[in-house]
Amino acid sequence: TQGNDMWLRQKNTPEIIVMSRSEVVQYCREKQRKPSVILSISDPYNVYDNAPFCSPLNRVTGILPLCFCDAAEPGKDVYGRDAAESDLMTDKDAQNVVQFVRENRDKRIIVHCDAGISRSAGVAAAISKYLTGDDGRFFRSGEYDPNMWCYTKTLMAFLEV
Repeated sequence: TQGNDMWLRQKNTPEIIVMSRSEVVQYCREKQRKPSVILSISDPYNVYDNAPFCSPLNRVTGILPLCFCDAAEPGKDVYGRDAAESDLMTDKDAQNVVQFVRENRDKRIIVHCDAGISRSAGVAAAISKYLTGDDGRFFRSGEYDPNMWCYTKTLMAFLEV
């Protein structure tokens, strides 16, 4: 029945965590108990000194690198720079997220961007909505400001398959 399917989907749902770039780098330096994967969202205009990494110690088993501006529509990004639609999260980026999540449902899923507030929260909210039917903790907590472009692209990619 549909009710049982939803319960199974929720029961087998991975932990979904949003972090900033500095938090995820620190996470990778520490010993972890639970295997995890990272969706690593970068800004195309910045050069980063540190990056998340996989190791037996941190039990990070995979990283999906993504690179797009933090804007909810073509125009200005959050830093006031011009952002064309091609600079934003693409359908291909969203499809890669879906494939990565499906391949790693048995692990903790960490989604990070520079601040851990907008792009990562939008992607994490869509993952949560698809896997559990609930995205509320990303929209109601006041801790995040989910990027709606990322949210919509990711959720639509989950629904296409």
